Amino acid sequence: MGDTVRHRTRMILILSFGSLLLLIVVLGFGAYRRSGRIYQDVTSIHDFYRRRANVLSEIQSDLYLSGVLVRDYLLDPVPTAGAEHRRQALEIRQSLEDRVATLEKMSASQDAGPLQRLRHELEAYWDVLDPAFEWTPERKAALAVSFLRKQVLPRRDAVLQMTHGIDQLDASSLAQEQERIASSWQSYRGYLKWMLGCALSLALLTAVVSFQRLSALEKRADEHRAGLEDAERRLRWLSQKLVRTQEEERKSLSRELHDEIGQMLTGIRMTFGNLEQLRTAPEEDFKGQLSEGKDLAEQTLQMVRNLAMGLRPSMLDDLGLEPALQWQAREFSRRSSIPVDFKTDGSLANIPEEMRTCVYRIVQESLTNCARHSKARSVRIDLHGGRKDVTLTVRDDGIGFETGRSGLRGLGLMGMEERARELGGAVTISSQPGCGTTLQAVLPLKEGTPL
Repeated sequence: MGDTVRHRTRMILILSFGSLLLLIVVLGFGAYRRSGRIYQDVTSIHDFYRRRANVLSEIQSDLYLSGVLVRDYLLDPVPTAGAEHRRQALEIRQSLEDRVATLEKMSASQDAGPLQRLRHELEAYWDVLDPAFEWTPERKAALAVSFLRKQVLPRRDAVLQMTHGIDQLDASSLAQEQERIASSWQSYRGYLKWMLGCALSLALLTAVVSFQRLSALEKRADEHRAGLEDAERRLRWLSQKLVRTQEEERKSLSRELHDEIGQMLTGIRMTFGNLEQLRTAPEEDFKGQLSEGKDLAEQTLQMVRNLAMGLRPSMLDDLGLEPALQWQAREFSRRSSIPVDFKTDGSLANIPEEMRTCVYRIVQESLTNCARHSKARSVRIDLHGGRKDVTLTVRDDGIGFETGRSGLRGLGLMGMEERARELGGAVTISSQPGCGTTLQAVLPLKEGTPL
């Protein structure tokens, strides 16, 4: 169920944000292309009309230059200067024809009429000028002023007027192109607004869907967490109750074994003692049987005492925590042949009974685990009674283990952790392969506990 919800949520988010990203990319690419086209149109239009204006300006310059050339020729008294002026005039004429041809290539069909008239006027202008370069000095002197005033200047001004007309047509065409670009720019701005609106709408929709989905997931997660916390709280309560019940049962069983069965076995021993005085049987047989019965009673009594000590040593209640732990360390060393170094410091006399029991059981379980799993050569137990807490440390030099591995938390460790948690404390274990194991339990003392 959890995997299905996560998969569905992931797909919703991927589709939502993927659609938003795709829309932004598509719209952005479209905006980029349109802006590029508008920029290219503006650049090409300005470049086109700039080149046409340059050509017209060069045509006008050549016309002025031709007029100056003719004037200089007519006013020059040297007879041989005509050939040089004619050569320069031919160069200017060729330049004008080339520029008019360039202008024709750059012009549209509607400009054909003005350009034809311009070419016709230029030909007429040069037809008037060409014969003048053959004049004699006398004829130049006689006709120069009249020729300039009546022929050259009027025709030159007519051609210049036509170039100005073409320039005005270009200005009108440029204004129309500018209006077209402005209209395209307005359309582009509308496209940008539409794109922004679509992106914002989809983003808002994605945010709303994501927020609702995340809110539902958070609500479900909170409900699940509350259920887990409640289950954990109930489990802990049951575990604590089980631990307390087990401890009460052990205490009751220890009392029964020690008091009732011990008293019965003591009565048996006294009965055997009384039988010694009866002497109803042969002396050697009677004494042997009597001695055997007494030994059996003693062994039974010792076994019962050992059982009682194992379940809950009476010295834990009678003598306190430290003697009980010392006895436990000696018994462990006797059974396992592993030496135990037990040391205490601080005040331990007035700690609560439940804390004494907790420390005793943690030490008991730690030594049991050490004997079963650690292959240790020695064990050290340190118990410190402070002003605010009691600290227990159990170290061994065994084979150790990896604390991060799963499957190593047995019932014994869980029981120790639960006992410590019930008293507000904690149990930590640190170990590495080949470096032994260290268990530390810290149990806080309640305020007002006498030291």
